[in-house]
Amino acid sequence: YRIDIHVHTADPDLYVWQQMTEQIFAPQNCQTKAFYHQGKISLFVNNGFGTSLYQSTDGAQWQQLAAPTGLPTPCQVRDIMQHGDTLYYIANNQLYTSTNCSQWTAYDFTERPYNLVNMLVEFDQQAWCILQDKATDELMLGVVDGGDIQPSVAIHGLDGNKLPKDFPVSEFAALPFRSSSERPRAIIVGGRSIDGTSVNTRWSMEYEVSAGYRMVDFSIEQPSFNSLTGVSIIQYNDQLIMFGGIDNDLEWRSDMLYSDDEGMNWYLPDTTHNQLPKSYTSRQQQSVVVDSLQNIYIIGGQSLTTSYSDVYRGYLNKTKWAATNE
Repeated sequence: YRIDIHVHTADPDLYVWQQMTEQIFAPQNCQTKAFYHQGKISLFVNNGFGTSLYQSTDGAQWQQLAAPTGLPTPCQVRDIMQHGDTLYYIANNQLYTSTNCSQWTAYDFTERPYNLVNMLVEFDQQAWCILQDKATDELMLGVVDGGDIQPSVAIHGLDGNKLPKDFPVSEFAALPFRSSSERPRAIIVGGRSIDGTSVNTRWSMEYEVSAGYRMVDFSIEQPSFNSLTGVSIIQYNDQLIMFGGIDNDLEWRSDMLYSDDEGMNWYLPDTTHNQLPKSYTSRQQQSVVVDSLQNIYIIGGQSLTTSYSDVYRGYLNKTKWAATNE
């Protein structure tokens, strides 16, 4: 019998980070949002006068494509949401959709009894959004179906499908993922309420076959979590990782926080295993995406005085190891 023994001398729990590019474009007062879409990183950039589109396969080399068509000129690209291969954006009671990032189709909802407020999250194979009843001003959940939007079913933990006044409607982070028990879940962290107040809520959405949809505000049990805006969240190595963000006092949150319990509790990383390069500058409104090879990309963002269009790539060592036969 032949036995092959492979010994790795590198630490399997070490995250390896490097800067891929210092600047994709001249980042002057720009808002950006990136997605891993159909095998490429697609980056939307809006400077108030129009939206630009850049694409890359490795985070280092970027190509500027023709400007997207069909989007409004002042476009809050941070509010674009991905559901499968489809991108969604809401503005001025219009729903905009695209499957290729470049051509967008608009659907008008001005005659509906509710206003379109913002997209929310992909959850349980559906695109969820936030609506506001025109008669009562109450916020409620909605679900997108193609080019149509309807109020959602009743949700356990809410009054029907009505959202509380402090529910975030902008500048929040939202992540769909599967729980340790393989149930669909999503988390919505921080952001600003309808009156512009920064919130510390951490809403967890879950679906159970026997009980239906449920929403729980984790911040009720863990109220010490500060209000914050401009964070990004990914699921990686069976953990949730939060990047960036600022609180009500415009103080920086940690560049990274971890959660092992699906968003209930958060803690600082062990810097002996995961530390961003010294060239990295603390920021908010960065985009963080994970590609099919388990590379993490941190793209752009803003400090209080500076906009960035740099790119950092990182990965966990053990995600790159595979058995080899000789």
